[in-house]
Amino acid sequence: MTRSIRRLGVTAVLTLVATVGLAACGSSDEDTSSSGSSGSPAGESSAATQDLLQVAYEGQMGEPPTTPTTPAEDVDLWVVSCGEQIPSCSTPTAAVQEAAEAVGWSARLCDGKLNPNGWGDCVRQAVSAGADVVIPVGIDCASIQQPFQEAKDAGVTVVGAGGADCDAVGGEPLWASERLQLEGMSVKESFELQGKLAADWLIGKTDGQAQVLHLVFTDPLWGPWLAEGFEKEIATCDGCEIVGTLEVANNDVMTGALPQKFSTALLQAPDVNSVFVPLGGWMPAGLAQAVVASGRSAELNVISGLGSVANMELIRNDGGQDAIVGYPTPWGGWGSVDTAIRVLNGEEPLVQGDGFRVVDAENGLPPQGQDFEPVDFRAAYQEAWGV
Repeated sequence: MTRSIRRLGVTAVLTLVATVGLAACGSSDEDTSSSGSSGSPAGESSAATQDLLQVAYEGQMGEPPTTPTTPAEDVDLWVVSCGEQIPSCSTPTAAVQEAAEAVGWSARLCDGKLNPNGWGDCVRQAVSAGADVVIPVGIDCASIQQPFQEAKDAGVTVVGAGGADCDAVGGEPLWASERLQLEGMSVKESFELQGKLAADWLIGKTDGQAQVLHLVFTDPLWGPWLAEGFEKEIATCDGCEIVGTLEVANNDVMTGALPQKFSTALLQAPDVNSVFVPLGGWMPAGLAQAVVASGRSAELNVISGLGSVANMELIRNDGGQDAIVGYPTPWGGWGSVDTAIRVLNGEEPLVQGDGFRVVDAENGLPPQGQDFEPVDFRAAYQEAWGV
């Protein structure tokens, strides 16, 4: 079985981000308040941060593959959701089911309930039931390595959907393929890009004066990657600072403890003017309400990562969230099914094109009730599959 993972280094957009970031936030050791002889003029600084804001709005987005392929028949697919209680898991899971059913495959959902034990149980149930394909949504191989080893030993085709294979942490690859999102970019780099774009938006919105409360998702492999991309970009801005860090685990979400933890962190950081939340699904689950209840919503610039329609409505209604690193979540689900189709056919997996672009109330917000879907990916996939 062919396996293709592209790890070709940082793409051109990251170079552009870095270049503009240095221009916008380059450091100066001289006191510009006492004389006009040092540093960039205020107008130049403002223009540079606005350029950086434009980088965030443009992001990086590809196109679905157009190379034709014929889906195999009578395929039994299992999709393992990281946790149906949050939209960031349930939305791509539903998209995987939708795409599988579009090609005539059976598609069974198993809810991992935000727990590695639940994820592993789901994979083992799929193997026991004779599944042909397993697609784990938002789950890294390293989180449940043994169940994935058992799936591989049983001849089950595992295709990633937003997670990384075990070789990302130095182990042996156990999946048939990760989903290849953007040309020349690994899974790690794609999460770093999300963090960078969030930082670009905050730097631009605060004119290079972001004082940030940074939430870090500690459970998944990609959580620190996202944080790393964000922190590296903020560090290029001389007037910006991460003044508080709040570590968050799935258990905080499951127990309902997260909103209170977040409220306490906000209270302890009165100088914060910016907030980065890695997972959009947390916002409608209590964090947006906490922002509003703090009485500081008007002074805070709040941006999240991966989200759904619920986040778009919070942005539209000034409900405690101002922006999101827009990601076409259903496109990713369809892309994982396309990858599975090509792997089963013995073909090379293709880049799916599902990228990122910052969305706020003035830029790129979709019509009310609609998710962020910049291209008609469903029609493109159905044409490529001949269905």
